[in-house]
Amino acid sequence: MSQTPQNITHDELRQTGLSTSDIDTRIRRGTLMRLRRGVYSAPEARTPEEQHRHLIHASTTVVTDSNVVSHVSAGVLHGLPVPRHQLELVTMTRLTSGHGEHSERMRVRHTALAADEVTTLEGLRVTTLARTVFDLARSLPFEWGVMACDDALRQGLNPAVLHMAARRHPRLRGAPRARRVIAFGNPLSESAAESLSRVQIARAGLPAPELQFELFDSDGVFVSRSDFAWPELHLVGEVDGKAKYGSLLRPGQEPADAIMAEKRREESIRQQGFWVVRWDWETAWNEHELASLIRRAMQWRR
Repeated sequence: MSQTPQNITHDELRQTGLSTSDIDTRIRRGTLMRLRRGVYSAPEARTPEEQHRHLIHASTTVVTDSNVVSHVSAGVLHGLPVPRHQLELVTMTRLTSGHGEHSERMRVRHTALAADEVTTLEGLRVTTLARTVFDLARSLPFEWGVMACDDALRQGLNPAVLHMAARRHPRLRGAPRARRVIAFGNPLSESAAESLSRVQIARAGLPAPELQFELFDSDGVFVSRSDFAWPELHLVGEVDGKAKYGSLLRPGQEPADAIMAEKRREESIRQQGFWVVRWDWETAWNEHELASLIRRAMQWRR
């Protein structure tokens, strides 16, 4: 778990001897970043998810303690994949009576939420992993719900707990879609790109692949494990996420070393009579392009 973001308020900056003019100058020069009114942080190099975590911590200082971080914001704190275009807005759920609120940087919903659906992360009140997945699955497009669901299951979330979370609130908007997402979830998907590919393969009406297929040679020696496989066709599929080669690096290795090792691995797969079809994150988003790519490979193998 990453460290809790360290933000600083306007009053704290004033106590260090800076005037309001000094603060404005630092913002213009890029040595200070304004998160929201009266809350700042150092402009370190951050991913959108890291920046959103800073925004969450800045936002909780101006709302009632009964508010709970939820939906996409809770997804970030739980480490789930979420759409980056939604990270400019912090999402919370109100436990007290009243209507939801919507401001420039924050949306507060008024939605049914039980006490045991709230946990603590980074010192903040946050919806539990199961409730967060349920909320994402019912409020985001199906493929994003599957990405979050697969990731949570891979983290070790009990499927029975996830199904129970969906059954508790059958009347919430999007609940039927959430149940379909949960039914489709699979902990064997090891990345968001694999989860997205599973959705697109199913939508295209292609045969369901085996996940994390292990290949052995004639002597029973392990050769490789592939993201997807259609063993009857001697065909395996690999989806290359942007961070894939980086995750393959061993201490002291350069990216080029990992790429060469992957090429040798692919050749060893071919030596066992299997063909390899590859695609990337962008192709996975294009249902028709991905389907055509896999369908052509299947036809060639037949």
